[in-house]
Amino acid sequence: MNIQQALTRSRIQRGVGGALLLGGATFYFVSLLMAVYRTAQAMSNSALSWQLGAVIQNFIAALYQATSPYIGFVWHNVPTINQSDPFTYGNLLFLGVVGVMIVGKQLVLTGRRLKLRIQRQIDRVEDFQWRNSMMQSRVVADTTISAGTIGQVNVFQQPMPPSPEGEWWTRPWGIIGLSIISGYIVAVMAKLTGML
Repeated sequence: MNIQQALTRSRIQRGVGGALLLGGATFYFVSLLMAVYRTAQAMSNSALSWQLGAVIQNFIAALYQATSPYIGFVWHNVPTINQSDPFTYGNLLFLGVVGVMIVGKQLVLTGRRLKLRIQRQIDRVEDFQWRNSMMQSRVVADTTISAGTIGQVNVFQQPMPPSPEGEWWTRPWGIIGLSIISGYIVAVMAKLTGML
């Protein structure tokens, strides 16, 4: 892989990871808000905490009114968290959202690390080209060095060294995120086939 391909890969990783992280976080927090709303509904029926429940419900309803034109799809499709049965579809979907967020964050981190490695490699190549041009100009006739003599080699076509850290899916958080997502997929398939 050369530097140009690594730049493209870094941009894709950061873009896809950011989209996964943003989408997952949106579903995650709206789902938590809905769980708090349902708890506040239960509090409204209590004689002691009905006022606190009503305040929480009104606050979340105001948030819904303000954000539903923009993220209405999320409000209508968030997973329903059920504390009494851990294997409900909503709980499994909530766990899948957590896995998507972990994978998204790992992709963003990998893209950033690759971007830093690319910058270090570009600096090394430019330093090497500068030294070579200094040596060539010294041999010819001890003159000043111009930027034109340095830019003869395309920096972006230089090879990138392999990553010493490995790929994102071989790191601990990548493994955890992928195992959560794969476990979620297995649980959903078991639920759809009637095995669970």
